[in-house]
This record gives sequence, C-alpha cells and structure tokens, in this order.
Amino acid sequence: SAAHDAAMEVFGRIDILVNNAGRAQLGWFETIPEEDVRRQFEINLFGAMTVARAVLPTMRRQRAGLVVTISSVNGLVSNAGGSIYSASKFALEGWMEGLAEEIAPLGIRSLIVEPGMMRTNFLDPSSARQGHLEIADYAEAVAGFRSFISQANGTQRNDPEDLSALILAEASSSQPARRLLFGEDAHDWAGAKCTHLAAEIDASRARD
Repeated sequence: SAAHDAAMEVFGRIDILVNNAGRAQLGWFETIPEEDVRRQFEINLFGAMTVARAVLPTMRRQRAGLVVTISSVNGLVSNAGGSIYSASKFALEGWMEGLAEEIAPLGIRSLIVEPGMMRTNFLDPSSARQGHLEIADYAEAVAGFRSFISQANGTQRNDPEDLSALILAEASSSQPARRLLFGEDAHDWAGAKCTHLAAEIDASRARD
C-alpha cells in the first residue's frame, strides 16, 4: 500500500503491475515441515494477491492497466522435488486465469509469464530452501535431486535480461499475449504436458 501510494504521488497513475515475488521451496513433500509449506504459499500466492488488492482499485478507476504475473513453467508442470513449489505456482495461475476474466471488461489486461530455468540466484542456497526432514525411503532420490540443483545453480541456459526485454515488448504491444512461455526447456516441458493431458482426456472420453 505504501509503495502504491508513493507511485501515485510521483506518477499519478499505475499502468503496469509486475508481481514477481517468489521463492523456491524444494524437496520431497514429506521432508518439508508444514510451516515451510505455508510459507511457500504466503510468498508465492498470497503475496501476489496482497499487491494486486492494493493496485487493482487504481487500475479500475483508470479503466486501464496491465497485470504481469511471473509464474514458472512449473505452474503447468510438476515433478518430484518440486511438488510444493509447483503447487504454489499452480494456485497462482488458477487465480490469475480467473481474475483475468474478471478485470478484462474493465480495460485491465493480464500477462502470465512462465519461464524455464533462469540464470539467477533462484536455486542458490541463500534463496531456495530444501526439505530437511530425514526419511530413509527418499534419501537416495533426495540426494540425487540436491546434486542436480547444485549443478544447475548458476549454469541455467535462460538469460533474465532476454526475458525482461520480451516482457517489455509485450507490455508495449497493443495486443499483448495472455501467456508467455520463455526458454526451450519451458516450451519442451509444457508441450509434453499438453500432449499427455490431451491423451488422457481422449482416453477418459473413450471410457464414458
């Protein structure tokens, strides 16, 4: 609210909101304490909702604005070791898909951004958290996952500056996309999910 008021005092209006707050809670579900699960949702979902509540009244009065939500390809695809992180991003996307329909008649646009693995400090131990409850049945898989994360940290292929430029281009467009996937990995994972989901839908229809 204070940031909103400061922006209004300086600029007199708010044209773009970028909801970018996020943190990765990684690890096998049973190794993550409940308070860490709730903290993941507080940051990734409820934090974005709180900011939107502060800004949307101004955009409604303007009858204009763009809400940019930084999600992840893991808002579409979930894997072992990322179930809680993905759950928060799935929820974020479900909220924004519905909200986009609510605010569109008022002239407010929405863009959901779904990057793949970005070359930032996101996977660094100073940012990402791992489940710490020891469960023997998961020990080998968890060790392998932690090794993967350690090796991926700082070596991700996707450049955040390139993504920033794409977001700016979409924000400046008269017909911006509603969804922006970024990175070859994101396109591959999302495409595979869509293919599998379509096959499951067809199989389910055949059983009706």
